[in-house]
Formats: sequence, structure tokens, C-alpha cells
Amino acid sequence: MKRGKLFSVFLLLFLSSCVSINFQQPLSTPISNVETTVAEIQAATAIPSKAAGLTDEVLRNSEFLSPTLGKAIRLRDGTFSGMVDGIELTATLEPGIQFGDLNNDGVNDAALLLAENTGGTGTFVSLIVIFSKVGKYQQAPGITIDDRPIIESMSISQGKVLVKGFVHGPNDPMISPTQGMTQEYSLVGDNLFLTRMNTALSGGGERLIEIMTPQNGEQVSGSVRVTGSMPIAPFENTLRIQILDANKNELYSSAFMVQAEDMGQPATFDNSIPLPDLVPGSTVVLVLQESSMADGSPLAINSVILHIK
Repeated sequence: MKRGKLFSVFLLLFLSSCVSINFQQPLSTPISNVETTVAEIQAATAIPSKAAGLTDEVLRNSEFLSPTLGKAIRLRDGTFSGMVDGIELTATLEPGIQFGDLNNDGVNDAALLLAENTGGTGTFVSLIVIFSKVGKYQQAPGITIDDRPIIESMSISQGKVLVKGFVHGPNDPMISPTQGMTQEYSLVGDNLFLTRMNTALSGGGERLIEIMTPQNGEQVSGSVRVTGSMPIAPFENTLRIQILDANKNELYSSAFMVQAEDMGQPATFDNSIPLPDLVPGSTVVLVLQESSMADGSPLAINSVILHIK
């Protein structure tokens, strides 16, 4: 066998031993038993430093924490089928895995959609993010998008995961979601947050929340002035405001009033919100949400990530 062919065979055998990256350990800390580091993957595959080695093939044959059951499952060629703690589970990795840097460390991370069924008619699709941390890969806890949503596109842009498609409105049959939506997800520390959501109206237009102040990444203390607008006022001119820490613990929650001339007209808001007493340097996520009066599901969300000074 010629030297070039012999080298190619050796490389294929070596890469096949590196395919399985284990993501099953508790997700608030780096995975301790992942022996394949970013540097080792780069050395084996000669992938440039900003591409870190995650590929479709690696992810289709890796172990994940099931968003539905909270247990580790290992995919084989993108699927899992078996019993998990006495529950029959089928999981399928959807096409269209996306790669990009989600935590600004210069290493590509991955966003993927996992569809899970536990034996009934529902198939729940969740967004999962795999991100690099201290030379290893780690899974952020997944967020369920909907039961049988129609996902038209998913991309990574400017450090965020963008998802567009259709989910179920309050009156939709389960086999036919018609509520158009655009979602934006952000990685904050080790956790994935749904930081923005707009929903389309059947007659045109969107339900959305625009936050003017504070700005994303701003340093704040004591209280924060929250200003912005909405093209359509919410029911009873009321939103919900939350402040969450980087582990998604709720630190503050209250009604948040907006001003509009009449029902369904454009609205503005300008309110001062007290901040929780936190250690300087802490990161919090301030969330505004409009909820459906029919079933409480979110119609519009917007957030800003703030740093306590």
C-alpha cells in the first residue's frame, strides 16, 4: 500500500475513536470525564483553532441529557430508542445543526434540535446547545420549543441562536401549529435563555417588545430605568417583569405597566425597577414578557443581560 493511502487509513481509524464526546455530567459544572479536549481534536483533525472540532458526525454519535426525561441518552447515527427509567423514549436529532461562537471564547459551539417521543402522540422538540469551556465541551440544559412545531430555519448570528417557524396557538389542533414566531436564545454562563420572542398576527404585524434602556451588557446598581415601546399594547396594559440570575433563579417578579391611548394601540413604558442586592460582578437577566390571556403562553419576550457593579 502506498504511503499516502496508508496514512489515510490510519487517520480514519484514529478519528473513529474520537467520535463520542460525553455530555452527561451535571450541567452546572464542566464535564469531568471528557478526555477528548479541544486541543486533542484540533491536533487529530487539523481543524483551524476557531472551529474546535465539533461536527455533525461527532454530535450524531454523542451522549446528551434528555430535555424530556432529564436522563443521559446516547445517540447512534442521530437516534435513540429504548427504555429510560421504565419509560419508552425515542429521540431523533433533527437536520440542520448550526455552528458558531456563543460565549465569545473564539471556539465554535453547536446548536441542535432534538425531537423526543415517550409513546404518546406528542413529539417535543427542544433546542440544545453544546459549548466549549476550559478546553472541554458541555451541554446547556435544553429548552423545549413546542410539541410538533414547524421549524423553518435555525442559525447562529452575533453569538445568539435564532429560530423561526410555527408553534401552537391557543386554538390550534395539535397536528397543525399556525402561530408564527421568531425566537432568540442566548448563553449566559452555563445556561441557555430564551431572551427574545416575537409572534406574528394572522392579519399582519407582530407582537413584540422593544427595550431602549438599559442596554445589553450595561453595568447597573441600586435600580434600573426600563424604557421602550410595543406596536400593540398588551391586555390591560400589563407585562410581567422578572430578574433572573445566571442559574435561572428568580430574584424579582412583578407586574409592569405600559401606557397606551387605547386597547390594541401602540404602547410605551418608562419605569424604574429595584435591583436585588447582589455581589458586584454578578450577572442578571432582566426579562419582559407579554402572556396570552387564553392559556398563559408567551406572546412576546425581550431581555437584557446586565452586570451588577
